[in-house]
Amino acid sequence: MRTAQTVVYIGARTVRFDGKHAARGFIMLSDLWPGLDLRHLAAFSAVSKTGSFAQAAELLGYTQPAVSQQVAALEKIVGQRLFDRSSGRAQATLTEAGAILEGHVDELAARIAIARQDLLDLARGEAGSFRVGAFQSALARILPHVLRRYQSDHPAVQIEAVESNNDVSLLQQVKQGTLDLAFALLPLDPQTFAYRELVLDEFVLVSKRGGALPMRIDSPDQLRGLPLIVYRNCRSATALVEFLDSRIGEPNIVFRSDDNAAIEEMVRAGLGVAILPELWTKLGANEGVDLTPLTGIVPPRVVVLAWRADRTLTPAQQAFVDVAVAMYPRARAAHLAA
Repeated sequence: MRTAQTVVYIGARTVRFDGKHAARGFIMLSDLWPGLDLRHLAAFSAVSKTGSFAQAAELLGYTQPAVSQQVAALEKIVGQRLFDRSSGRAQATLTEAGAILEGHVDELAARIAIARQDLLDLARGEAGSFRVGAFQSALARILPHVLRRYQSDHPAVQIEAVESNNDVSLLQQVKQGTLDLAFALLPLDPQTFAYRELVLDEFVLVSKRGGALPMRIDSPDQLRGLPLIVYRNCRSATALVEFLDSRIGEPNIVFRSDDNAAIEEMVRAGLGVAILPELWTKLGANEGVDLTPLTGIVPPRVVVLAWRADRTLTPAQQAFVDVAVAMYPRARAAHLAA
């Protein structure tokens, strides 16, 4: 007599179980760890993050013996010890097996959070909410105009804007599911992020007004040896330095900062020059500095609106993307509205 088996869809791929290929797009429940419960994983995650059974119990609202029982049950299910427990104390550190499992549990938690949010957004429809991240210049020069047009047609949708000095932390939050959309810069991993291009942001040479630099730059060679002030943690600054290194040799970098005001004051003081995107030049009055275009000399950075590639946008989120694309169809930063 054949035993009936239950299957679960996990996407269009072939999965091998017990030396045999399952039907494409299926996974057999019989191949999962029998008895595994989300409460086991919650207890494991809390202990791994706090390093303490007592603190994990307080975090979860359980008793300490209950947390210990959940972790012990999980260790029995997976067949390996997951924590080294200090003798006579409630402290715990991950074993090698525990460290491996932790990464999978974190990813599972992120996926469950995204699934929950997707279902909530689906239920809310146009009256939903979402979070948009933006680095400084996009927050000041792009997001306000998109929000104004979007909210005129979607007044019930609540949008929370999250600011960052650069797009690195924003992209990490998109990956983790804590941000829905983010203004970011190319390049992006297409396996991780979907995106739409918005703005070509050319670079300009920012120097002390009245200095000896030429008013026109015709070749990267004219940048050789200049004392450069660049961003510290910006991906576009990293790409810029790599480009200059490939064309004129190692750049003469004299100062790094992610503070726009500090960079501007350094230039005004005559301590160096800066190669900055045009969006940056729109943030202030640029008093006391000269701006020399570098169009055709240095590759522009490309501003995009990005989201997690494996996530389906809600109608409200898709409408936001559509508004942004309609307003900025690869526009040049110099031509953006004031």
